[in-house]
Amino acid sequence: MTTTQFAEPMNSPRDLPAYDNPPENTRVRALLCEDKQGQVQVIAPEGVLVDPDPICQTTARDLRSLPVAEDAPVCAIPGFYGLPSVVHDQLKRADVLALATETPDQYVRTTGAELHHMCSSHASFEAQFCEELLPTPIQRMDDEQDILAAVDAFTARRIEARLDETLHIPPLPEAARRIIALQQNPDFDLSELVQIIETDPSLSARIMGWANSALYASPTPAKTLSDAIMRVLGFDVVFNMALGMAIGATLKLPSSHVSGASPYWLTAVYTAATMEALAHQAKGQDRANPGTCYLVGLLANFGTLVVGHVFPPQFETICRLQEANPKIHHAHVDQHVLSLNREVIASTLLELWELPDEVTTAMRYQYVADYSGEHQTYVDLLRLSHTLSAQAEEGVSSLDECESLDEFDALNLDWDGVEEVMETIHDSKVELGDIASSF
Repeated sequence: MTTTQFAEPMNSPRDLPAYDNPPENTRVRALLCEDKQGQVQVIAPEGVLVDPDPICQTTARDLRSLPVAEDAPVCAIPGFYGLPSVVHDQLKRADVLALATETPDQYVRTTGAELHHMCSSHASFEAQFCEELLPTPIQRMDDEQDILAAVDAFTARRIEARLDETLHIPPLPEAARRIIALQQNPDFDLSELVQIIETDPSLSARIMGWANSALYASPTPAKTLSDAIMRVLGFDVVFNMALGMAIGATLKLPSSHVSGASPYWLTAVYTAATMEALAHQAKGQDRANPGTCYLVGLLANFGTLVVGHVFPPQFETICRLQEANPKIHHAHVDQHVLSLNREVIASTLLELWELPDEVTTAMRYQYVADYSGEHQTYVDLLRLSHTLSAQAEEGVSSLDECESLDEFDALNLDWDGVEEVMETIHDSKVELGDIASSF
């Protein structure tokens, strides 16, 4: 992407007083949108969802949001870049506003009337393009009913828009069915598991790659699947690896994606590796099962594939909204577009496929703050794994570079154990990338 050269600021942070630690309900952010005609500065309250469609309608342009680096926020002062601006109309009525500057976490103070005056010095538009954030429903009992309601709503919208797509979710893959049946058989034979895995050469290669990676540091490389299962990985881990990989291969990656986001399978593999490694480090008899943790981590974001498959036009809208709202979690965007989020949809599908409750619960509640209930250990481990694996993807190998995390004790983990996990994941970067690229 080429670097954009902006005009000299027409309004500068130096013209306004600094505002330290302003209340959240006064904070104002900005984003840059672009089309063939050039760029536009969009100014909106923080903590709300920005919908690009009303902005396009107001400006009569086909604008798309530009990705912004975390350490280089967009200044929310109108005219700062010498660009046309689109301002959410409720801001002009505010008594106090805290406008984000181009310096992270620094704001300047103004009023709605002053903001309106600033806009008068250049081309500007006022529009309504923000929506309040909706939380994930806490109660699980109504999930299927909510999904059916969402499907009914989309069916009506599709008829109205003359869309003729057919909603379809594929059945559980045959390989996955065979693995589940084998898991439930106490008298299974190793050769039966090997036979199922060998029917899929790519599945065999991924499991062999996992067994011979730095994650396990086996002194002697595994040369056969039987060796990898018996000597390195263990039955339980391989069962869940094979099951997760078979389910993950059911749906293709959606054609729409969020610009700048980490590749789907790379994130999935990092999360699975991190969560399994954390389970091995946990102390006590009631620790989480490492094989189940691998399955939870690999399928944690399976909802992205499900929504991309079932609702492709809506998923494209979700991606555009995520680009326009990089600091707002995708669960809120899903709620806005679908009336429920992808984690609810995917966990319900996996329930229908009769996957373990630990997996479906962790998937559904992974982004619900302060979840307390059945299988909480798996939910909390997944949440911690998201944090650590994201750091590892960025090349961080030490906890010293991470935020202080105080949930270790509750998960029977200690600082040294988590530090070892970080180092192991970092040292396995090449192998994990190879495994991710094989999907």
